[in-house]
Parts: sequence; C-alpha cells; structure tokens
Amino acid sequence: MSTLLAKLQIHPGMEAEFEEVMAYMYHQTHGSESDVLRYEYWRGREPGFYYCLLSFRDAVAFLRHQASAHHEGQILRFTQCIAALGLEAVDPVARASPLPPTLEGRLPPGESEAVQEQAQRFPIAAAAWWQQFRGNG
Repeated sequence: MSTLLAKLQIHPGMEAEFEEVMAYMYHQTHGSESDVLRYEYWRGREPGFYYCLLSFRDAVAFLRHQASAHHEGQILRFTQCIAALGLEAVDPVARASPLPPTLEGRLPPGESEAVQEQAQRFPIAAAAWWQQFRGNG
C-alpha cells in the first residue's frame, strides 16, 4: 500500500478552476480505479493552499493513477493552477488509521511506458525510521 500527502499552493485567482478540476478527478478516480483507498482534497488555513491525501493498494496503483487517461487529460488545467506542489510518502500509524503501512513497489515486467515515466517522476520511498514503530500495532 502507498499513502501520500500533497500540499498544493494555487496561483491567486485560480482556486475555483482548481476545485473544478479536483472535483472531476475525485469522481473519475473513485469511479474508475479499483485500487484507490483514499483520494480526497481539503482547503488549508492559508489562502490558496490545499491538501490531498492519496492512498492506493500499492505503489504501482498510484503510478497507474498518475498515468490514467482522466489524470493526464486534466494535467494542463492542473499545472496552470499550481504555484507549488509538495508530495511526500506518509505512513499510517497502527491503531490510529485504518490504512496499512506504506510500502515501496517495483514495477511489474511489461508495465506501460507512461507508468514507467511516472515511476521516474514520483519515486515512493518508505522512511527508514518508520520500521521501528510498525511492530507496535
């Protein structure tokens, strides 16, 4: 499983456009991807800041999401809205989240070129310090 947290800063005046794109992405992702566990957006306290929690069955499912037709079809609109984007792998705390641990994934043989490109752009790495706490569940 892979869980990621994104912090997005939106260009001033682009918030409505961004929310329209994200509503589309939310419905397309949940409607067409069987390996999505969480995919949701929130407004932050600071003006123009948003957060997204993404959780997929595994790292490959996340990369397939990134390469999906509905994601790629909105990428221009999405990138026009974004001033800054931070994406990091996060690890759910046992007994404090229903999600399983975040694990790194290897692409299976024969994965599409688009998914391979996403793997280069968005490598998912588990932090070494997480391991010491995973046995306390």
